[in-house]
Amino acid sequence: MRNSILQELHAEYEQRQLANQREEAKRRAKAEAACPEIGEVLSARQNLIFGTLRGILEGRAAAQDIPKRMDVLNRRLSSLLRQHGFDETYLDPVCRCPRCQDTGYVGEPIRERCECFNQAFYARMYQKMGLNDTDAAQSFATFDLGLFSAEKLPGKDYSQRELMNVIRKTCQTYAEQYPAVPVKDMLLMGQSGLGKTFLMHAMAKELIRRGVNVLMVSAYKLLDIARKAYLSGNSEAMEPLMDAEVLLIDDMGVEPLMENITIPQWFNLINERQLQGKGTIISTNLMEDELRRRYTERIASRLLSNQCTLLQFAGDDIRRVKV
Repeated sequence: MRNSILQELHAEYEQRQLANQREEAKRRAKAEAACPEIGEVLSARQNLIFGTLRGILEGRAAAQDIPKRMDVLNRRLSSLLRQHGFDETYLDPVCRCPRCQDTGYVGEPIRERCECFNQAFYARMYQKMGLNDTDAAQSFATFDLGLFSAEKLPGKDYSQRELMNVIRKTCQTYAEQYPAVPVKDMLLMGQSGLGKTFLMHAMAKELIRRGVNVLMVSAYKLLDIARKAYLSGNSEAMEPLMDAEVLLIDDMGVEPLMENITIPQWFNLINERQLQGKGTIISTNLMEDELRRRYTERIASRLLSNQCTLLQFAGDDIRRVKV
């Protein structure tokens, strides 16, 4: 997915540059038609640059007088453009991003991707992963601890806010340090409205930013893929789920239980990814006893063991707080 998106964007940026060049040629032709002297000034500027460069390389000229001569030509060009009803910037280079001139890259001699390219890349990645604009905005930077209660949780010596601060730090450390983490699997457990999905999106965003191959799906979507693979006998449909370096699965427990499909596919997925040393992050509204009853001890033991970091959410539904 990552490489295909990069190829798409490189092709789009090349097409954008060609469109810019066509627009620049169109503007120049229009300006020269209105005032032929404009074309003469543009040619004089070009000859000044390339003629002087050739002279320097051949040892026949120095570059000291270029700025002064160029300034005279630029002022003459601006005057001519104004006189014939054009804006002074009408013949400036056409581009959407002045920083990279629509090449997608900045810097010399070390070139790196421009911010405009990165934004386009991340937006495309979120789209491919099924994240909408609201989801994409969910990040560690926008995580608001103030939404959580500062009162002590029943029977605990800490508040929901303090608990969520610890959970946020744990998720952020994982996303910032993966794969150099002690445990690669994570289970986010708790009732709805406590911030599990928000933190999964924040983790996905940071992992993508760091270049990790990430895939995020709902448990319902996962089962749909597994069901089609099982009924068609085409195991290749499961490959994206197996191949992702980090797989994030939201809402385990909402998918239907289908005989010979749901439980075996969940077990095979979790077990195979653990054997391969790949990260799997799952959120669920189920509690530990519910998890065992629904998915059997065989699956629960892999999610509730030391091979998986368990983050237990508690407290009030923050969606009610927002309202």
